[in-house]
Amino acid sequence: MRLWVMRLARSFLGISLRSKIIGLVVSLLLLLSVTVLIQTERSISPFMNQQLDAQGIATGKYITDRSPEYIYRGDLFKLYTLIRDARESNENIRYIFIIDADETVLVDTFGNALPYGLLNANQVKPSEAYHVNVIHTEEGLVRDIALPISDGKLGTVRIGMSVQGITQAKSKMLISLALATLLFMFLGLVLAYLLAHLLSTPYRRMFEATKVYASGDLSYRIPEWSIQDEGGQLTQAFNLMIESMEKSALEIKELSNMRQGLAKKLMQVQEEERSHLARELHDETSQSLASLRLGLKYTEKAPTLEEAKVRLIEVRNLLDQTFDGIRRLIIVLRPSVLEEGELGQAVKRYAQEFEERYGINMDLEIDDDFGTLTGEVASSLYRIVQEALTNIARHAQAKQVSIVLTYNLGEVNLTIEDNGKGFNVPEVLAQRVANRKFGLFGIQERVVVLGGSFQIESALGQGTTIYVKVPEGLRVDAENICPFSG
Repeated sequence: MRLWVMRLARSFLGISLRSKIIGLVVSLLLLLSVTVLIQTERSISPFMNQQLDAQGIATGKYITDRSPEYIYRGDLFKLYTLIRDARESNENIRYIFIIDADETVLVDTFGNALPYGLLNANQVKPSEAYHVNVIHTEEGLVRDIALPISDGKLGTVRIGMSVQGITQAKSKMLISLALATLLFMFLGLVLAYLLAHLLSTPYRRMFEATKVYASGDLSYRIPEWSIQDEGGQLTQAFNLMIESMEKSALEIKELSNMRQGLAKKLMQVQEEERSHLARELHDETSQSLASLRLGLKYTEKAPTLEEAKVRLIEVRNLLDQTFDGIRRLIIVLRPSVLEEGELGQAVKRYAQEFEERYGINMDLEIDDDFGTLTGEVASSLYRIVQEALTNIARHAQAKQVSIVLTYNLGEVNLTIEDNGKGFNVPEVLAQRVANRKFGLFGIQERVVVLGGSFQIESALGQGTTIYVKVPEGLRVDAENICPFSG
């Protein structure tokens, strides 16, 4: 039994929302209609019986008030006329007859003898005003009412009230009520269908939309629901969610393109660095080594010791120049101050070289003590300064650059500001993939890796400012790093 109930419940829950709503509304209307019909039938039957009894009692009292005079005089004709007129006055009266105290029938409306058993079918006591008894006859139920005449001393009036009329009236009433109920059920069914349509339409549209989104098309939008109920609000929220998903998908795609472009640029920079390194080694180091080799050869052939010493001094000077060239090349590739953790010194040295190379005035504000930072953080911040200054030299047309590098409240703060021509930030960021400009993106990626925050402010003709913050969480214990000062 339990398994059958569970299957029935699953079958019901598995149907569509529209069918559930219509089924529930129709079931409630049907239950209400049946309840109304049953209650109406139960309520109207006693009421109509009471009304029928009241009619019979009123007619009986009318007869008992006038019949004593005719009984005393023995005027049976007047007595018959009395009951005949009373019977004709009410169509629900099936019969009337009067019996005397000895239970002898004085007059009746049957025309012939009373039906068998009718005489003793109802008795009324002298103390009773009337007595009602239901009799089953061939014509149906009859409510027999007995009323005493002069407290039963002169006899009894018997009136039979047929229930056929009230039964027909009750049937007509119930039929009318049933028709009205069917009409209301039809209207309820129509309203239930409309209600189900209103409630299920947003969900149906969202279900259809999910198929479109599953195919990869996030541009589709569900038509806005004109009714601002929960369904309409859900539709709006769903569209907003899809808009957010589409925006996120575009951002992810753009980010992927940017990273691909950044990776290509990194490879290009690496190749350029290798080419530069090869040229430097060839142009300076290789030439110096060749000169050293030639100098040593001449030294071997020196005719005197004094001349050999002079030639060795020249070789030593040439060797010093070679060491200086290699040292410069190492500094370009990796400033030694970064290896020692001296971020401030590295930034100052690079800013000085930048000012000498491009003729742009540099204004520096760098703290003398950063505490303890990892080499990774110091290197990333140094590369951010390099990338920012490179962008300024290429695009900004600036005359003045300001660099502020401070530590405050557990954060390393880096601000780079120029007085160049500026640019429209949203426009440049939106077109950076198409224009293959990855400098700002590279800075942003480094900051993200550090777990910090990046912000850029600029406007045409008003210069550009870059804000970088690295949280204190990237700081480590002093025993794991080298301390440095500005």
